[in-house]
Amino acid sequence: MNRSAIVLLAKYAITFVLAAAVFILAGGNPWGWVFAMSITVATLNYLLGDFYVLPRYGNIVSSVANGFLAGLGAYLVSSFFPAFGAGYGSIFTFGILIAVGEYFFHRYLMQTEETRPS
Repeated sequence: MNRSAIVLLAKYAITFVLAAAVFILAGGNPWGWVFAMSITVATLNYLLGDFYVLPRYGNIVSSVANGFLAGLGAYLVSSFFPAFGAGYGSIFTFGILIAVGEYFFHRYLMQTEETRPS
């Protein structure tokens, strides 16, 4: 398995753990919905945040953007699928946790030559 795939799997894992803490433990949502939402959010954050925003605007802007995208993704899933319930407080908390996690993830990503976004 190449280094980029490992980094992407790590991003999925981090996103899922944070989503599980907010939406399963605190919100009582089903595992499947949280897993699907976290895969969607991590993919969007990887494609938009890590490959577009991060190289152009830096770590802090990219981390905030990823946190916003995570909150927006959770909000949209909650809006379109009633089985996934998320209040504004949990969506905000998830966005903040993702922004903080992404800040440290981006620091690692920028130090690793093989996985640096271009």
